[in-house]
Amino acid sequence: MTEMTADLALAILRVVTGLVLAGHGAQKALGAFGGTGLTKWTGAAKGMGFRPAGLWANAAAWGELLGGLALAVGLLTPVAAAVLAVDMLVAIWKVHWSKGFWITRGGYEYAMVLFSVFVLVGLVGDTAYSVDQVLGLSRIPPLVFVAALVVGLIAAIASGSPGGAPRHAGRPV
Repeated sequence: MTEMTADLALAILRVVTGLVLAGHGAQKALGAFGGTGLTKWTGAAKGMGFRPAGLWANAAAWGELLGGLALAVGLLTPVAAAVLAVDMLVAIWKVHWSKGFWITRGGYEYAMVLFSVFVLVGLVGDTAYSVDQVLGLSRIPPLVFVAALVVGLIAAIASGSPGGAPRHAGRPV
């Protein structure tokens, strides 16, 4: 009975947080739910220093939308959780860190909580209530989550750090 309760609790956590991030991604990608849409989001990504801004704006917006939906239904759960965990770390790094901890001042508390949820879900993997379970993908090891997280972080850092953009003859390429 305890295992069933734990699986159900993790499934509820996965569904709720996945849908929240899917909605957030829909705001960026589609302008849904009062969001700004992809054009303005691309401008924001450029302002944060991501190069090429269009590529990374699309990656974040569609990663949140599709990754959130994948997490909600439990499809490729460790990979979806890694995508969303990286997204939250980038949000903390590029948007919220300088504003302090509390969200009331634009801080990183909420993104940190979501990051923690995605790490938990990514390390646990799927639950009994998931598409992974139905498709027989329930044996994805936690190492897949860790590898996807590391690759995502390396890509984000390389594309968004001040010296991260390739340069040629003193100009951005």
